[in-house]
Amino acid sequence: MRKLKTENMPNLALRGDEKSPTCQIPKVKKGDIFYASWGWEQTNIDFCIVEEVSPTGKTVKCRMMGEKEIYEEGMHPMSEYVVPSGPDPKGELFRLHVRTTSKGEPCLVGKYPYTQGDTRRDYFWKWDGHPLYQSHYA
Repeated sequence: MRKLKTENMPNLALRGDEKSPTCQIPKVKKGDIFYASWGWEQTNIDFCIVEEVSPTGKTVKCRMMGEKEIYEEGMHPMSEYVVPSGPDPKGELFRLHVRTTSKGEPCLVGKYPYTQGDTRRDYFWKWDGHPLYQSHYA
């Protein structure tokens, strides 16, 4: 049996016996903001905020957030930058799974409320505080 080399695996931690690698769960805390970027021939941005973290840290409960549009001179009329606004206090909580990116950063994955009575499945990336580009047709 070949021995697993772990020196080039920054996302792995060793359990007590130093033989069995296991993925580390990245730290996510209440109040962290994540976004999903998706679309076909346009770019849509959805923001969510972490409301609860499970005791194991493997799942979180989130709530969707609104967005504030930021326009810059010279931008196309059907595009803008967006930042999150406050969470929707009437919005439902939904569960997402915590995963790790190839860079060791946390990301969230799962289904979330999209339109009245409908859901989408996507990845959410941790928001770094900078405005995000969004485009549309109407």
